[in-house]
Amino acid sequence: MKSPTSISLLTENLRVVSIIGLEKNTGKTVVLNKLLKEFGEKGITVGVTSTGLEGERRDQIYLNEKPEISLRRGTYFATSEKDFRNRQFSATVIDLKDYRSPLGKTVFARAETDGKVILSGPSILQYLLEAVSILKSYGCERILIDGSTSRRSPGAPLVSDGIILATGAALSMNMEELCRKTLFAVKLISLKATEPKLLNRMLSLEGGVWIENGGTFEKLSSSALTTSYPRAKIAGKTIFIDGSLTSSVLLSLSERGTRVVVKDFSRIFVDERSLMKYERAGGRLEVLHPANLIAVTVNPFSPTGFKFHSRELIRSLEEKIDVPVVNVMEEILK
Repeated sequence: MKSPTSISLLTENLRVVSIIGLEKNTGKTVVLNKLLKEFGEKGITVGVTSTGLEGERRDQIYLNEKPEISLRRGTYFATSEKDFRNRQFSATVIDLKDYRSPLGKTVFARAETDGKVILSGPSILQYLLEAVSILKSYGCERILIDGSTSRRSPGAPLVSDGIILATGAALSMNMEELCRKTLFAVKLISLKATEPKLLNRMLSLEGGVWIENGGTFEKLSSSALTTSYPRAKIAGKTIFIDGSLTSSVLLSLSERGTRVVVKDFSRIFVDERSLMKYERAGGRLEVLHPANLIAVTVNPFSPTGFKFHSRELIRSLEEKIDVPVVNVMEEILK
């Protein structure tokens, strides 16, 4: 697919967008700054937060300089008390929330001048949802979430209207492996929704594992992690898991015709090999709430100094991905 002229064009009609990295140093902050700049130039009111510590000047492992997060005057943001105090611009505090964090309470504020900031917003899903709601109440037309590498919850459909997935040489210096890992992440994010008649019945199911039996659902277990499943009972059945899906649980459900449904991709913690075994056994994996992947961004540079030939990398990804693939380092030069 041909890359768009601007990343911001992909976010049209999407109020909340999450940027999720497959590894540190894959270009999430570059994408965030690009969107902040373009929205600011268009006069769009923006709110921004994160689910981890983002915008540090220097990488904690490689000690390389990293791009800092640049806010424009009028941008609303949510960060910890500690990082709010260390900001490099004037800002007005609007609210203070006592979300659990070692960095203190979460400050909601408005930038009164341009400047740099470290974002360390709420990492717990409940708090993140509340933070997004608060930013919406300020009249933010776009809300950007800088998602930490280890957390998928910012991309959950419950939170975001769209996802930008950041990958690059920091994930792997082997192009084949990099493409394989990226494609697997894309596959999970892009899982299809289960059929509407099942979806409507599953929405009311809470806690544990449920199995369809004669058109109705009965509870198999209160936890997917502590249950063994008789092969004869699950073969050809639809199973709904209200919770996390791990590799071991998925493999225990590897029977022909079995369909496993989870709420959304952020609940899935399976490795590529386990999913392949499950699908080869005739199983299907679906979600109640499908996510909206709008782009994959690529950083061809590794923090170790290694660099991919960007056009070759993008071409390899575009052959198997149905959304635009964008070189973020070229984007910032436009």
